[in-house]
Amino acid sequence: MGLFRKTKHQAISLPVGAAPIPTAVKFRGCTFRMPDHWVITKQLLDGKDYEPWVLDYFLQTLKPGMTVLDVGASWGAFALPAARKVGANGQVIAIEMSPGNGRVILESAKANGVENIRLILVGVSDTLGTAFLRRQTMHNNHQLEPSGEAAPSDLGDYDLAPVVPIDLLRGEFGKVDVMKIDIEGMEYRAFMGAKAFMADQKPITFLEYSPAFQAETSRAEGSALLSFFLDMGYGVEILHRKKRREAVKAASPAEVIAKVDEAWKRHVEDDNGTHLDLCLKARG
Repeated sequence: MGLFRKTKHQAISLPVGAAPIPTAVKFRGCTFRMPDHWVITKQLLDGKDYEPWVLDYFLQTLKPGMTVLDVGASWGAFALPAARKVGANGQVIAIEMSPGNGRVILESAKANGVENIRLILVGVSDTLGTAFLRRQTMHNNHQLEPSGEAAPSDLGDYDLAPVVPIDLLRGEFGKVDVMKIDIEGMEYRAFMGAKAFMADQKPITFLEYSPAFQAETSRAEGSALLSFFLDMGYGVEILHRKKRREAVKAASPAEVIAKVDEAWKRHVEDDNGTHLDLCLKARG
């Protein structure tokens, strides 16, 4: 995740009896109420930015009155600035499966007097059910266990998370203008459960793309995720970290996929990164 590289973190417990201590963190003109022991909290307090190559463009895309769907909202890095940008006549629907992250979103919204964020505390997938979420204490990143896996042998290290297809929730959303999704490799499964929503709405979509994450968690090829959008008539834009954004132009869907995969491989090899950030817009 940009400056904050994603890994599968092992759970680290706080001392017995200790409770998370919220710290006020200034970021993007907002005050976030975040646990002081989180790694991301310490990095932001040290003055590091957070995904500016994505967040800047995302916020530029928003206009007053828009509805934003933030899937995998985490600690609200996108949701809270977005809520301020779309204003009182707009709204942000934050979907987040971690209760700890959800608490940070709500407490931060309250600290900023923001009243247009709606939190839905679930995960998303292609089926209705229950997933296993490895418990984290030092990090805000969470990752569901891979699709199709049996229940872990030791459930003490996991929280149980409800997962819901977006198509079952779409009646609650109204018209969605912009969508951001970051769910650690569950993106393909999420969109397989959002076919009707995407066909009807076609929101501008900001997406993290990693064939490795998709293979590990969704049990799907990265090309299958890209094909979903290309079949719907979306164009693809790569949000590079160290150079200008790149609209992917090619004669066929296969060539688009090949160019995106090559850019992802270069990022992994050259920058020691994990994923590529994309913006997808329906043509016409």
